[in-house]
Amino acid sequence: MQKTLKYIVYACLVFVPFLAYYVADGGTLDLLNWGTSGMFFPFISGKNLVFRMVVEIAVATWVLLMLFEPKYRPKKSPILLAYGIFIIILFFADMFGENPWRSFWSSFERMEGFIGHIHLFAYFVVLGSMLSTAGEWRTMFKVFIASNLLVLSQGFFQLFGVRDYFYAKLLPDGLVNWFSTNFPVHQSTNRLDSTIGNSAYYAVYCLFFAFIAAVLWTHAKGKGERWFYGIVVALNIVSLFYSGTRGTMIGLIVGSVVTLGVLAWKEHGKARKMLGIALAVLAIALAGLFSMKNTTLIKSSPTLSRLASISPTDITTMSRINIWKISFEAWKEKPILGYGQENFSNIFAKKFVADKMWNLEPWYDRSHNVFFDWLIAGGILGLLSYLSLFLIAFYLMWLKKGVSEEEFPLPERGILTGLLVGYFIHNIFVFDNLTSYIMFAFVLAYIAYKTSEGHRYGGTKVVNEEMGTWLWAPIVAVLFFAIFYSVSYKPLLVNKLLIKGIDVNRLAATMPFSQILTLQKESFRSAIDLNVVGSEEAREQFIQTVARMSQVQVPPNVPEEEKVAISKAMNELIQEVRKEMEQSYPYYKGEVRALSIFGMFYNIIGDYASAEKILGEAVALAPNKQITVFDLIRAHLAQKEFGEAYDISKRIFLAAPDFSNAMKLYVVCAIYANKLEDARVTLASVEKTIPVDGDILNTLVDAKQYDVAIALLLQLKKDQPELAGQVDEYIKTVIDKRAGK
Repeated sequence: MQKTLKYIVYACLVFVPFLAYYVADGGTLDLLNWGTSGMFFPFISGKNLVFRMVVEIAVATWVLLMLFEPKYRPKKSPILLAYGIFIIILFFADMFGENPWRSFWSSFERMEGFIGHIHLFAYFVVLGSMLSTAGEWRTMFKVFIASNLLVLSQGFFQLFGVRDYFYAKLLPDGLVNWFSTNFPVHQSTNRLDSTIGNSAYYAVYCLFFAFIAAVLWTHAKGKGERWFYGIVVALNIVSLFYSGTRGTMIGLIVGSVVTLGVLAWKEHGKARKMLGIALAVLAIALAGLFSMKNTTLIKSSPTLSRLASISPTDITTMSRINIWKISFEAWKEKPILGYGQENFSNIFAKKFVADKMWNLEPWYDRSHNVFFDWLIAGGILGLLSYLSLFLIAFYLMWLKKGVSEEEFPLPERGILTGLLVGYFIHNIFVFDNLTSYIMFAFVLAYIAYKTSEGHRYGGTKVVNEEMGTWLWAPIVAVLFFAIFYSVSYKPLLVNKLLIKGIDVNRLAATMPFSQILTLQKESFRSAIDLNVVGSEEAREQFIQTVARMSQVQVPPNVPEEEKVAISKAMNELIQEVRKEMEQSYPYYKGEVRALSIFGMFYNIIGDYASAEKILGEAVALAPNKQITVFDLIRAHLAQKEFGEAYDISKRIFLAAPDFSNAMKLYVVCAIYANKLEDARVTLASVEKTIPVDGDILNTLVDAKQYDVAIALLLQLKKDQPELAGQVDEYIKTVIDKRAGK
């Protein structure tokens, strides 16, 4: 029995690194969702749910195994202690945070929360407990490299289909089209993301493997092995470069310099020469890059142009700095344990800086800095406990007594030090994901193994074979199935129900529209009622999907009976959404994003009074969050409350005068409120003029301010004579409208 248990645990550990290659898209390799539309957030939810399933199987089997065999119990290590303290602090931070439910379960988009991190900790414990010899660790390193080659192959296939790079220019058009069709870049047009689905996530994945392959290079016994691992290092560096992720590139460079610096400091001679050469090459390359940033050579390369654009005034840099500022301000309000995980979106909305953030994504849910993320999620205790993982790893490698050069050679320690430094720098600019968490846990477990005393933890058997088989095995099995069902299977079911609810196009080919509406209601209702990870997203998607569906026009050739059925089903669907929003309102009354979505729905279905009420609450929580304020203004306009709309639009425009949408909405409100001249003065005070486009002109016509529309058009004709023909046509249209034609 023990042999079988051991093989099951090892099989789970071997399977984990290959999860990076799994995409839950319903394709040939997606056995969970084969032949379907796949999963909601296929690059995130699929990997995470399978990881949790595998870890749960591994833990259940390992628990039984260590009851029989003391050698499989956790090994003593300061890293294990530090990681355990981090998890405990995270538990209390989530428990006493802003939204404990969300902090524990997270969402399909992120799949972290306490549930995610307890699985990662369990993986770390099992990995460190099961691998106890140099041979076992070397084998696991090679398994990781094998998985890495699969993911890299996908990345290079993407590269051959990106016409922005010279690789594609070397191939026939037909072949390039085949690569771009079968291996598309997912997040952008030219930044590689392989099966990871996000260029930044792919970059840090390649960062880890560049250093891990370098570790294996130091272990290589022959020239062939050295060449192989050297090529793997090079492939990961090339892939990282074409991911276009600047922070990770900086991390790679600094980490490599640190590795060479450590070796030069300890070994002198040749190592110092290598460091000097590397620094000289780096200085020349950087000087050349920035001095030539406006040349065709640099501009023609998307990656080089991104690197050359690094600047304190760069939009991305400025957005990061502003988000870090509000993160710091928010932390000061809850300094000890923070807000709990997954609550940054509300902080972002409430502390939104209108004139500096109007051009960002509307709903940031991360600080885009791991250290600020942990400061927000876990307070100072959470951040310090996270940082302790790095500090203790460095201490064990360099300061702990008794770590022999033979057991932990200098080159290996230098490479792992450079890896952790590079990863640390990457984390300044981005945030973690499952693949980087797995790699970090793997490296920490390896360092713990290399620096532990004796590598094995003694003890006696807790149970004999008979007791284990007839007593403990059933207990563990019951606990396993209870956890597996609640933590892994139910979320998988929620994901499938959510996809069924939003996958209208696929359903349209097999059933009448009225039945689709009924199926949507049942699918979303079931997904929400399961109340696990994804249920919040199911609620949000339910509201947004029904809002879109309510605007669908039924084709005139549809039979009358089906029209009646559609009308009835749509009314039931809308009423179900209203009921859901009313029931969940007490839970969400402090959540800006949720209230904004509720208000958007009321606006779309024409219940403007309800929209005004709910959006008014959202704006009171986040007065500068423009996307929410805009919806409130629309609710006022729809109810012909033009004065209120004008006052709000003026405030939000002056908060960010460069935001063209705010300016246009302000002018629209001024037209309806008969305050266009006041608006001219306000615009002039910030060196702006009334924009002349279709929206403004149509508003003037709708408000029957024909003379103003004609005056604006004549001024446009004077300023831009090349548009004279179009302007004259539009003036004729306005005159006809005035005449009632």
